[in-house]
Amino acid sequence: MYFPSDDSIFLSDIVNQYHGQLALEVGTSSGIILKELSKNFRIAIGTDLDLNSLIHSQSILKNDNLICCDAASALHNVMFDLIVTNPPYLPNNPNHVDKTIDGGPSGIEVSIHILTSALDKLTKAGKILIVVSSLSNKKKLERFIVENNLVMKQIAKKNLFYESLEIMEISRKIKQ
Repeated sequence: MYFPSDDSIFLSDIVNQYHGQLALEVGTSSGIILKELSKNFRIAIGTDLDLNSLIHSQSILKNDNLICCDAASALHNVMFDLIVTNPPYLPNNPNHVDKTIDGGPSGIEVSIHILTSALDKLTKAGKILIVVSSLSNKKKLERFIVENNLVMKQIAKKNLFYESLEIMEISRKIKQ
């Protein structure tokens, strides 16, 4: 389980600005972000690969809307107003493997996997919030955004002593 740190707290503060009917958090882990989503959405669902993380979150949140699965793969025929994720975003460290922080060789592969899994579950006007690190390959994410006819904008940034964290808002391009 990934214990809440600067990135989780940063994202949990930002999700308070969003409201709607259905929200999804991919990678619920400790549950602090899902707890905030539950305040402003009629239904908030959390997914995680780690069953122990979900059991922990369920005991704290008293939320039965938790699903053990890879990204959003178990969700079908449901559309979300907001999808949120604080994925593992650091480039893999060959000397120390940690699935809670290793985002792939360039740090962005897990993020792209999550986005790919979630895109077809986003309403037309829906938004995706994702945490991105200055240590990962943001150019690769930007290519994915363009290739999928999406728009991405930075809505918040936090400088830490070893990296900068950005919360990016992703949405569908508005057809003119």
